[in-house]
Amino acid sequence: MGPKHQTFQPWREFLRCCKGVALNSNIRSRTRSSRLHHAILVAGLALLLSACGGGNSGTGLAKAAGSSTTSAALSPSESVDLQAQGAALNTQELDDAQTQAESLPDNTPLVDGQTAPLAAYKSGLVAKSAAVVQLPVYRFYNSQTGTHFYTSSSTERNSVQATLAYMSYEGQAFLAAAQPSPGLKPVYRFFNTQSGVHFYTISADERDLIQANLPQFSLEGIAYYASAVAGTSLKPLYRFFLSNAGTHFYTASATERQNVQDTLSATHTYEGVGYYVLTGDCTLLNGTAQQATPNACYLANNAAEVAITLPPSADLAVGDTLRVSGLGAGGWRISQNASQTVQTTLPGAQPFVWTPRDSDRNWQSVASSADGNKMVAAANGGQIYTSIDAGLTWTPRGPSRNWRSVASSSDGNKLVALPYGGQIYTSLDAGLTWSPRDSDRTWTSVAASTDDNKLVAVPYGGQIYTSVDAGLTWTPRDSDRNWQSVASSADGNKLVAVAYGGQIYTSIDAGLTWTPRDSNRNWQSVASSADGNKLVAVAYGGQIYTSVDAGLSWTSRDSNRNWQSVASSTDGNNLVTVAVGGQIYTSSDAGITWTARESSRAWISVASSADGKKLVAGVNGGQIYTAQSSTPPGTAGYLQGATGSSIELKYLGNGVFEMVNSSGTVSVGANPV
Repeated sequence: MGPKHQTFQPWREFLRCCKGVALNSNIRSRTRSSRLHHAILVAGLALLLSACGGGNSGTGLAKAAGSSTTSAALSPSESVDLQAQGAALNTQELDDAQTQAESLPDNTPLVDGQTAPLAAYKSGLVAKSAAVVQLPVYRFYNSQTGTHFYTSSSTERNSVQATLAYMSYEGQAFLAAAQPSPGLKPVYRFFNTQSGVHFYTISADERDLIQANLPQFSLEGIAYYASAVAGTSLKPLYRFFLSNAGTHFYTASATERQNVQDTLSATHTYEGVGYYVLTGDCTLLNGTAQQATPNACYLANNAAEVAITLPPSADLAVGDTLRVSGLGAGGWRISQNASQTVQTTLPGAQPFVWTPRDSDRNWQSVASSADGNKMVAAANGGQIYTSIDAGLTWTPRGPSRNWRSVASSSDGNKLVALPYGGQIYTSLDAGLTWSPRDSDRTWTSVAASTDDNKLVAVPYGGQIYTSVDAGLTWTPRDSDRNWQSVASSADGNKLVAVAYGGQIYTSIDAGLTWTPRDSNRNWQSVASSADGNKLVAVAYGGQIYTSVDAGLSWTSRDSNRNWQSVASSTDGNNLVTVAVGGQIYTSSDAGITWTARESSRAWISVASSADGKKLVAGVNGGQIYTAQSSTPPGTAGYLQGATGSSIELKYLGNGVFEMVNSSGTVSVGANPV
């Protein structure tokens, strides 16, 4: 029985019959005969049919092999002009993709099926993203025909191994992607109904050319996904045209490509790179535990979490890497050895790994100590919550109120909180006990000096109130306005306040007098550097505004968004802001440029440590999120990733790793000490 194409299932497997092992000295004899090559192509199709239950493997192979002597079918490759056009279109596809990738900014969002920025290819991010939908391609050597057989079906691979002794399994050849992935394009598969040969192209234009001119070529659809742009963890799949046979020969081996060019150029016309496939340099982890080795790549593939332990520092050299991606539902966890830590922040940048903490609540405000270890958060209609471990755990404190704003001293021991429509509350013991102060007002924001002795608070529709005795007594200042937010310098002398629908107001005498600045806007939040000279303010539905002269002049930054809250490091260089219904945005250059972080949520408040390396943000109706510049040291620290997430680490020496890339949901964790 001959091969019956209709039994083939494109979504499960693809077939590519290639020439010999690249390093085998018999490559010339194995690839010299185009007639034999055609026989192998058809025989491979029959073999695939047999593995799917469509016929007897022995008789099917024999008949398919014999059929090559009578083939007189017209194929697209028999027309040299048409073939040259197709090859040129494929080359143009790769050139256009390269040009497009080079033109895209590095921070362009990655979208499935669309060309990515060149940086994403070079960093390996495109390949790592595709790892979660990888499709292994297996390779066999047929000792009867002297050819190779490729299949992406593990079922067929197992069947061939079990039933066909003359098919020698040589392992995994490379990887493609089974589904759309950022930076990858579909590879189209044709079947020649007259010759039984398959043809692959990544060029949509070449696909259209074949469909318009060669009716014997049936488009089966998308075989898999590959890259039209070169990059890290991608390798070229080379393409040859055999003019005598009217067929194509593909190989992912550069050595084999060179051998064919050197010895078979008379019959094999080199057409260049067809496209780029995954290198397959990652180890599939089906278990739940793995001791990592230097420069390894792992694919966590288990319904339970896969625990991967970093290589011992003694086994590492500076520059060694580790890559991990999550395939299975359980995701992965990277554990540390003694004296090891991972920097989750690139040099000069702010944290970009955000970890959800505590439970869903109507969070309204968050604040942080200078070192970022002590944090305080307040929920509308709930309690005040404090943390002494950088947000890892939270303890409910104080009465339930419609809390609106909280502030902290630099050491985190003195706190102040205010509810909308209630009194001001202060704590001298890191939130353990609270004392009510002043009168009921529609409080919206409060700020403190580093020692918490000088405080400033504002109500919506009222005056500004200041205190110089840690909140024991309060003095009204300025006029009634729709005050929305207030900030203070470290010494409490330079203050800044914003009014919704009004102006920015600054004070250089601890709030005694105030000067209006800038224009009327829907000001929502304001923050200050320690010296009070660098200021940042955000307008709801407007832009971010920065000042380097204590508020005298202001410069607009970024785009119009529903900005909700902003925070600053003590030097005013590291800034963080959140947009309700949008993302978190960070800046490491005093607000000149901004980078989007995390996902779109109902962000309501954000706070920063003194150095800007530990951040905390609250979601109204969601969780608290924290970000820090490194994992806890030693065995207490770990990194965790959900299914579909990936990470790349580089060793810097002295037990320190650096996070180079990450995608998906990656978080920092700490084991109980």
